[in-house]
Amino acid sequence: MRRHQRSLATPIALGLCAALISGALPARAEPSAAEKAVAEALFDAALDLMRQGRSAEACPKLEESHRVDPGIGTLLYLAECYENTGRTASAWATFRQAMSESRAAGQAERARKAQARAARLEPTLSKLSIRVAPENLSLPEFTVRSSGKVVERAVFGIAIPVDPGEIAIEASAPGHETWTTTVKLGKNKAVANVDVPPLDRLEAPPPAPGEPPPGEAVGPAPARGAAAPAPTPAPAPAPAGSRGDAMRTLGLVVGGAGIVGLGVGTFFGVKALSKNGDAEGYCKGGSTCEDPRGVTLTEEASSAATASNIAFGVGAAAVIGGAVLYLVAPRSSSGVQVGPLVDARNVGLRVGGTFE
Repeated sequence: MRRHQRSLATPIALGLCAALISGALPARAEPSAAEKAVAEALFDAALDLMRQGRSAEACPKLEESHRVDPGIGTLLYLAECYENTGRTASAWATFRQAMSESRAAGQAERARKAQARAARLEPTLSKLSIRVAPENLSLPEFTVRSSGKVVERAVFGIAIPVDPGEIAIEASAPGHETWTTTVKLGKNKAVANVDVPPLDRLEAPPPAPGEPPPGEAVGPAPARGAAAPAPTPAPAPAPAGSRGDAMRTLGLVVGGAGIVGLGVGTFFGVKALSKNGDAEGYCKGGSTCEDPRGVTLTEEASSAATASNIAFGVGAAAVIGGAVLYLVAPRSSSGVQVGPLVDARNVGLRVGGTFE
C-alpha cells in the first residue's frame, strides 16, 4: 500500500504557524520511482524515531519526505510530530492543510479527523501581532522580519498564530537605523503585541581627517581683480651624482644576484653529473636501460641539467648587466638609458646614451 494511503495508527497532534498557510499547493511533476523510494525511507525512519519519543529528530525527515513525494498521510504524521515538539501553531496549520487536501481527494474520514484535531488545538494557540508606525509605511523598501522571515504588510496589526518560544523581530529600510527586539511567547493562548516605532534616519558619516566637509571649498577664493596665485614650482631634477650612485648600487645588487645564480647553476650541474654516473651503474651499455632505478636516475639527471643551464644563463646575464650598470653610472650630467633586451635569441640589458 502506498505511504500516503496508510491509516493513522497513533493519535495525530496539531500545529503549524498560520502564516505558513499558502492555500493551494503549487503544481509539481509526479515524483520518479527513485524519489518515491527516498520519500518512503524517510517516512519509515521518522515513524521509528517518533515511536522512540524522538520527535525532534523525526520532524525534519517527515518534512523532506513530504517535499519529495507529497501525501496526506505524511501531513498528518508531520502535524503530530509538530505537536509532540511543542510547535502548536505549526501543528494546527498542518492539520488544516491535511483537512483541505483530504476533502479534495474524497477522503472524508481523514478530513474529519484532521478537522477535529485542528479545532481542539485552536483555542490554545499563542499569537503575535506586529503593529507598524505609519511613518515607516512610506519608506522605500521598508521590511519587517519575524524569526528571519519577511512579514507581509497585509498582516501588520493582525494577531497571527505562532509557535511558542523566543521570536526575533527586525525592521529595516535603506538609509535608516535597523530596529530590533525579541519577544518570548509562552504556551496556552499567550499573546504578544509588538509596536515598531518610526525608524531613525542614519546621519551622514563625518569627513575623514584632513578632508574638508562636503560642500566646503578647499581654500578661500581669490578676490575679484586680484592676481592669481603663482603656480607652485616643479621640484628640481635630482643631480647627476645622485643618479649615478643609484645606478651603481643597482649594478651591485644585480651583479650579486647573478653570482648567486651561477652558484645555483653549479650546484645543479654537479648534481646532474652525479645522477648520470649513478645511472650508468644500472644501465650497462645500449641505447635503452631496462632497470627502473637507472631510468629514474637518468630522468633526475636530465632535470638537474636543465635547471643548471637555466640558472647559469640567468646568472651570467645578471652579472654582465650589473657590471654594465656600475661602469656606465654617470658622475656628471648624462643621458643614460637602460632597458631590457628580449628577442628570439637573446635576453639581457640594453644600455645607451651620451656621456660627458
